[in-house]
Amino acid sequence: MGPAHVPGKDTRARLYRDRAHAGHDPRHLRRLSPAKDIAPPMNRIAFTTITAGGSLAEKARAMRAAGFTATEIWARDLFEHLEGPEAALGCLEDAGLAVTALQAIRNVEGCPPGKRRLKFDIAERMMDLACLAGTPMITLAANLDPQASGTAANLVDDLGRLAELAARRGLRIAYEPIAWAPFVNTWRQGLALVEQVGHDALGLQLDAFHAFVRGLPIDLAAIPPQRLFLVEVSDLVPSGLSAREISRGHRLFPGEGSAPVRAFAQDLRRHGYAGDVVVEVFNTEYLAQDPASVIARAWRSMQPLFGPTFS
Repeated sequence: MGPAHVPGKDTRARLYRDRAHAGHDPRHLRRLSPAKDIAPPMNRIAFTTITAGGSLAEKARAMRAAGFTATEIWARDLFEHLEGPEAALGCLEDAGLAVTALQAIRNVEGCPPGKRRLKFDIAERMMDLACLAGTPMITLAANLDPQASGTAANLVDDLGRLAELAARRGLRIAYEPIAWAPFVNTWRQGLALVEQVGHDALGLQLDAFHAFVRGLPIDLAAIPPQRLFLVEVSDLVPSGLSAREISRGHRLFPGEGSAPVRAFAQDLRRHGYAGDVVVEVFNTEYLAQDPASVIARAWRSMQPLFGPTFS
């Protein structure tokens, strides 16, 4: 989409007015977020934008045509268009898509002292973008930096600080363990830290892939529903590749591989989880395919597993 067509004029006008009233202070962008005043619709099936190629406008139209009513977006989506975030938000508004969460704060908790100021400043700017996008949630990936500190005290302190920064903006943080992270690489480790922090603005992001790829069981009964903020699903076929390689380029849509996705879906229905279920697939082949076909395929893959309960 080029500069000649900029969707969402009402959205842009509203944002310009809010910026003018706020004096361009990013902290005032929280007024654009519905998190505090409006309980977002739950139990939706959502699609993450990074799974498909094409422009955000193309993907937004394809998501709505396929049946999705919510999407998980990435910071880069907001700056894809020459007209900036206003145009991106207009695309989502025109398609009638809610934003489940903004991806992703990275490498903050336990970061080396020399990086702390920069890392927390970036985290706050990401939170401001989440407010701009009108989503109640931002994700935080487990720290992948081998030079970071993995001591529980440092991790808990930093996660607590991030949770407080998010709470001031009316946001929640979904904390995601990563299969190859040096310190927090299982859902149990992530949950333990979330419970130690004990802040209402911090919960677990459960990307089932990171358990599936390591052959680890997911005991949803051990996760309090109020601590489970976000669920993501995908499938895979075991191979000789590393967990990171499979994750970054070879994930499959649910039901197209051999992971226990069906059993996970059945357990999730009984759990009491009240959030969205996001299909998140990183596959380099899909990026080269027609985005409408990829997104329609994603929707179809979710229906036998989550459709009757979550759509």
